[in-house]
Amino acid sequence: MKWLWVFLTIYLSIYLVKTTGYIFPPPIQYYLADLLAVPVVAGLSMCFMRYLTQNKNCILKSWQVIFILILFSISFECLLPLFMKRYTGDVVDVLLYCMGSLFFWKVMNKPPG
Repeated sequence: MKWLWVFLTIYLSIYLVKTTGYIFPPPIQYYLADLLAVPVVAGLSMCFMRYLTQNKNCILKSWQVIFILILFSISFECLLPLFMKRYTGDVVDVLLYCMGSLFFWKVMNKPPG
């Protein structure tokens, strides 16, 4: 769970600083949020599942992580660019979602302790 809180803090910090008009260097501005998206959402989902089931050892199944990956890829890289100009479809973003999914699966998707 420590990774979730680190990633969530980084993600929220970047978001809050960007609202002030600050422009980060391009790799941070355009790609860091995509890399952190799946680990943050999957980590929060795992916390929610643990709370609902009252099972602290609950972890996500592979199909659930893949579902989150596909949902992000289709939503943010295929559908939203069709309807909103601020979104652009980018293969690099999909690769970053994949890297984040793999990190979540290998490192974060573990029972506590």
